[in-house]
Amino acid sequence: MVLERTTYTPKPGAFEAVMATRQAACEIRREIGLAVGEIFIEEGSGNAPDLVHWECRFANEAERARDMDARAGSEDFVRIRKTMQSYITHFERRVFRRAAHPATVLRDVSLEGLAIVPREISFESDGRVLSGYLYLPPGEGPFPCMVTNHGSSIHQGTSDVCRPGTAALLMSWGIASFLPHRRGYGNSPGPAWREEVSAEYGTEEYDTQLQKRLFDESGDVIAALDMLEAHPDIDEGHIGVMGSSFGGTVTLLAASRCPRFRCAVEFAGAAMNWERAPRLRDAMLDAAQQLTQPIYFMQAQNDYSVAPTAELAAALEGTDKVCQSKIFPGFGLTKDEGHFLYGQGGAVWGNDVRRFLDQWL
Repeated sequence: MVLERTTYTPKPGAFEAVMATRQAACEIRREIGLAVGEIFIEEGSGNAPDLVHWECRFANEAERARDMDARAGSEDFVRIRKTMQSYITHFERRVFRRAAHPATVLRDVSLEGLAIVPREISFESDGRVLSGYLYLPPGEGPFPCMVTNHGSSIHQGTSDVCRPGTAALLMSWGIASFLPHRRGYGNSPGPAWREEVSAEYGTEEYDTQLQKRLFDESGDVIAALDMLEAHPDIDEGHIGVMGSSFGGTVTLLAASRCPRFRCAVEFAGAAMNWERAPRLRDAMLDAAQQLTQPIYFMQAQNDYSVAPTAELAAALEGTDKVCQSKIFPGFGLTKDEGHFLYGQGGAVWGNDVRRFLDQWL
């Protein structure tokens, strides 16, 4: 992993102009197909001005080199750089490279006699106070953690709220997990997804509504990460993201938007919509190109469609991005049973996912 950090020292009275210019530069990055990165403010001490920092992570040197070439080749980006120079007294660029791959954070944990019961935790996203469920393995923390994303079936008022099966498997590997109820699901407020995706299935309007809804839900996943990074029981440097169906789609979208996730495991995202929702499909293919962390795509052969796994993995073939994919043999008799591999088939996929997390979480 390579981390690039740029620092801007504003001229007296120019802090807001520096912030606005850096934000404009991030939008230009988005327009030319680059990761947006993140902006931070460092409070100055004494008479020193507040500093503005921008950070972006890259999988390797080659990816950063391509990013630099794209910046240099964009007239808009060159122009915004010149604008920034008029507002600052000093500019600094620093590049950090991971010295070595860290030792694994996974460990074998006995769950014998342990109640698999989570804590309910609230977190804020887009003006809403959402609910989620945190599972911690036994022993002393802080623990590595996976944000686990449910599909569309956790409806408001359900008693199926905390999905302990996947959590128990992760706990047995020494990993905490947090299941956020995204807006409009389970115990979280907001309109249910079908209230915002009201058009007839398979229509262009349905596709447009669904793509926007799932993008918005991915913001809830990032908000869950924000909360976990500040939680005393969680190791903020070792948080990944995983999920299935709608949860798989928002896993991919959230990871592409937020390089702070260490890795991602995506089960069956858009398996029921891939051929009928081209706008959503294109958004997922674009998101895959924006990833800065390793990802594993997987699903069962008898799912509604295996095209998402096949095509997302193919889109990253030949790039420098770390991508694994696997289509497991059939799971059950029906498409529904195949689609539920994530929640019901940990005995099938567990070894593969553990090896992936052992390397990348």
